[in-house]
Amino acid sequence: MIKPELFVRNCEFPDCPNHRGLWRSLLEPQHGYTLEGRWYCTPECFENSAALAIRKLLAGMAKPPGKSHRIPLGLLMLSRGIVDQEQLKRALQAQKDSGGGRVGEWLRHIGAASEEQVTQILGLQYSAAVFPLERSRRYLDCAQMVPFLLLEAAEMIPVHHLPASRHLYVAFGDRINHSALYALEKMLACRTEPCLAVKSQLQKALEDLRNAPRETEVLGGEASDPEEMAGTIFDHAESQSSTDVKISGFDGFVWVRLISPRTHTDLLFRIPKKTSVITMDLTR
Repeated sequence: MIKPELFVRNCEFPDCPNHRGLWRSLLEPQHGYTLEGRWYCTPECFENSAALAIRKLLAGMAKPPGKSHRIPLGLLMLSRGIVDQEQLKRALQAQKDSGGGRVGEWLRHIGAASEEQVTQILGLQYSAAVFPLERSRRYLDCAQMVPFLLLEAAEMIPVHHLPASRHLYVAFGDRINHSALYALEKMLACRTEPCLAVKSQLQKALEDLRNAPRETEVLGGEASDPEEMAGTIFDHAESQSSTDVKISGFDGFVWVRLISPRTHTDLLFRIPKKTSVITMDLTR
């Protein structure tokens, strides 16, 4: 997968059984495998390290999300004079009677607010700008940076990329997914800036992307065993002569990027909800 090195490198796997003396290392060509920029001397060391990285990722997915401390959207709309007390009461009662749904959706349903008004107030709630998707189709280029299944799962779209400063602006519909933003920053080595978009416009943009050709995505299917996933990752990396492998993910997906000199391939594993918490033992 990687050409012999002209200098000595030490395997990053702590329990590597093949640590060798300096003179022996100098006399033998060093092949190896790279994960997250760290070098491993054998397939076993690479796979063990990949499995550990996946366990840590799944452990983070298993943690419940933190409680929100934002001002309720209904109260913000009331304070801004968009709705009155009677309309808000009707929306809250409809939400209670139906057993779910967002207040903003119910305010729209009863005709008390428009979708654009709800989005603007969501922007205030999240302290985020509202991106005009209906006036810019630049997302058609930016969105190729992220596998479509991940965009669909998080209901998000990268809408503007600044390569010079490595800033990536990411639009969401009605909630900002911070786990997704962290995964993007880790995988793309960029700084993400969240924004909001009118949900119907975002759904239309996702539909445009669904029909766009994508040649570098591979779905590894459902998997919950880190060792099995690590083996699959190694096989794909070896077959593509990958120079580095990155692992991230969120919302029940493990996202692997196989980086080659001229391109990259994204490998996705879907984690079944009922089994995603059985891999929490980080001592293995």
